[in-house]
Amino acid sequence: MDLDFVKLLYQWEKIDYSNEIRMYLCSESMPIWVVRGNNAIIKMLEIKSFFRMRYSEDQLRTLIHCPDTTLDFEREYQLINNKIGGLMKVKTNNQVEVILFKKTKDGIKYLMLKRNAKKGSFWQPITGNVEIGETFEQAAVRELCEETGIKEYIRLFDTGYSFEFFDDNRQQLEKVYAIEVLSNIEVMLSEEHTDMQWASEEECLNKYLKYPGNKAGLKTLAQMMEAENG
Repeated sequence: MDLDFVKLLYQWEKIDYSNEIRMYLCSESMPIWVVRGNNAIIKMLEIKSFFRMRYSEDQLRTLIHCPDTTLDFEREYQLINNKIGGLMKVKTNNQVEVILFKKTKDGIKYLMLKRNAKKGSFWQPITGNVEIGETFEQAAVRELCEETGIKEYIRLFDTGYSFEFFDDNRQQLEKVYAIEVLSNIEVMLSEEHTDMQWASEEECLNKYLKYPGNKAGLKTLAQMMEAENG
């Protein structure tokens, strides 16, 4: 921790006792414990009491901090994650699905990505979590770049289709977006995926896609493209 981080954490415009605070701050790595739930404060005090009884003040220095609201917690937790390199991100209950498509002489083709073994080895479009402070559209563009390396596209639009599902002990909402790209676009897979395929609507629905929500999203986009093309 440093003084700049302290100012961000507590939203201070300036630090009045900078020398005193600087002496108190840790100059070495330290573990961070996050306690959540209705009894978080009581549980935190029990943990503090346990360590104070077991170790002397010379052996242990602790900082106990309790945010006032859920929003404060999410903001501060995100700051901590960014400080340690973003290894752990605060997840929201919102997801974005991005169906990448291109127009070819053989009709419209949709990009299918195969997730790696650790993530299930199934096929689906681009997907990802909407981060704190991010809109669905911003998440769609970020996930496009992260999962395919594509930074330029023809257009992005909301299909109007969304669905809910339960995963990771959370009820989540996934909104489906579409992004059109040039027919000669190059895709660079991220570590999340092991294979890719440009496929027709029929192939996507009958060969690649696994989950009903993904299939319904693609059907919605295909119907929009059919109406657009007459």
